[in-house]
Amino acid sequence: MNKELILVSFFVLISTLLHLRQIEFPCINSDEASFSYNAYSILKTGKDEYGSFMPTRFLAFGENKLPVTIYAIVPFIALFGMNDLTVRLPFILIGIFAPILFYILVKKLFNNSHIALIASFLASISPWIQILSRHIHEDSIMLGITIGMLLILIKLHETYSNKSIVFLAILGGIGLFTYHIGKFLAVFILWWALYLNFRNKINQKLMIKYVLILCMPIFIFLLTEIFYPSTRVGNLLFTSNQGFTLQIEQLRKEHDSRLLHNKLTNTISLLTRQYLSYFSPEFLVTHGDANLRFGKEGISPITAIEYIFVFVGIYFLFHRKEKYRYLITTLLFTAPLTAALSWQTQSITRAYLMIIPLISIAAYGLYQSIFVLKKSLQFVYFSGIILLIMYYSLFSWDSYFKHYTKNPDVITAWQCGYRELGTYIKTHYDEYNQIIVSNKYGQPYIFLLYYLAYPPKEYQKQARLTPLDEYGFGQVEAFDQIKFSFSSPTYPIKNTLYIGLPEDFNNSGVQKHHVERISFEGKEIFWIFPKSL
Repeated sequence: MNKELILVSFFVLISTLLHLRQIEFPCINSDEASFSYNAYSILKTGKDEYGSFMPTRFLAFGENKLPVTIYAIVPFIALFGMNDLTVRLPFILIGIFAPILFYILVKKLFNNSHIALIASFLASISPWIQILSRHIHEDSIMLGITIGMLLILIKLHETYSNKSIVFLAILGGIGLFTYHIGKFLAVFILWWALYLNFRNKINQKLMIKYVLILCMPIFIFLLTEIFYPSTRVGNLLFTSNQGFTLQIEQLRKEHDSRLLHNKLTNTISLLTRQYLSYFSPEFLVTHGDANLRFGKEGISPITAIEYIFVFVGIYFLFHRKEKYRYLITTLLFTAPLTAALSWQTQSITRAYLMIIPLISIAAYGLYQSIFVLKKSLQFVYFSGIILLIMYYSLFSWDSYFKHYTKNPDVITAWQCGYRELGTYIKTHYDEYNQIIVSNKYGQPYIFLLYYLAYPPKEYQKQARLTPLDEYGFGQVEAFDQIKFSFSSPTYPIKNTLYIGLPEDFNNSGVQKHHVERISFEGKEIFWIFPKSL
């Protein structure tokens, strides 16, 4: 058997073992429950939770979710039923096979199996990849789409063809309807295609034809965006953050100069800082994502060793005039642009495409640095570097598996406890005429629809979303016998079950010994009153 195949298979095995470790964590969050229940609803009725037939946007919590992720889950539910593992399976599989994707891409980029194998190894132990592929997240699909598009661009460097352009347009369209960074990717690909048009001296008629093909999915997407605008993107823009305006006001109080302190100057300063922060060791090596759902200090998106070799790799890319140096470096330096526009800084999700050039360039830099040394030292040097990468990675995975999962704030961020609550309610559902659930913890309605596998056809008759709040999200106040607005128990208790956070029962007279408690890793999540007999 080919040695390369054996090594890549071994790296896939490493990736698989890391995914299987504590596979029950993280807990399903409200976005995942929404993706999953809507996929279940499509499977059973062909409609989303609100009764829209095969939509191009899913209303969900009012933010109009893009559709590809939901449709990708449907066949897995059809095959294996709806459960936490099944709905995450397509994303887990992408994460598991990431070493293969990186091997194929890097071998095409550098025409070197050794560099490709290094990249495959780095992908197999990458926390950045696996933090997202261990649960439902659109970025996992975007990883496969982006690598596919880069492979087509590599081919276009050599020869232009209708087939390649059509495939590029199809992948671009899928990306646009998958995640919001698909907009950046569509522009990135269009720019590169235009550049290659001019470089390859394509005649004007063909050039217009190719541009129209590539613009077609962008046009279709923009058309759907007019009718179903996404509220989430607008709410994440830095200009929607009140702190942006308050900062300008404060600066003017301290130094009343409108020439220096205005929206334009503050925007330039803010965006520059935020953009550069994505290349800092604080983000890439030390702290990672500021959102506890996607990491915590101690879980490094890449190791310190990889960080160093990214710079080494960039030097050698241009020193040796590698053929695709501009392709890979422009992706690296433009990928954080959309992330920089958000008021939520330090995001591995919105800057996700960085991981592709980071791993590719780090692998290249490591390989090229070997030949600076005497031949007698090369093996020792290479072995030492790999051991150092494994050493630093071990600390990240220890932080993830042994510390991160037990942190109370992380447990809250992941909205743990609903799986256990769903099981409890399912068991006792017919014992009560009314079930009152607190709405302070995530979006409780979608968790209960998901864990109760409530019939979509029945729910579509009842689905009502409240007007959107300041964050662009609506609420569902009730379905069937479940009401999502907590009120203190009134006596005598008549066939009513009260479910709330412990603090919801303050001043109600209900004590610990009166309730069933649902906990996760020692943290009390829910109190259930009255206690079942």
